[in-house]
Amino acid sequence: MNCNTGKKGYYTEPEVQEALIRSQISFRSSATNYYVCEACGEFHLTSKAGKHPILKDPEVLKRISIEQREQDWSQRFK
Repeated sequence: MNCNTGKKGYYTEPEVQEALIRSQISFRSSATNYYVCEACGEFHLTSKAGKHPILKDPEVLKRISIEQREQDWSQRFK
């Protein structure tokens, strides 16, 4: 479904949580939370809300750190 907000929609909470984590890995100024859109009923990422609890989970933080380092090294060899 195309949302009139222009934001990418995610159908399930696990899907948007993975997108939130990927955002943290890939971008310095990244999304910090998600919400259910009133217009389309899908989940959207946002940086205007507080940090979602999943981003405070030690296992998730470890994954983000590892994948950021891997991404950094792969960028150096391009």
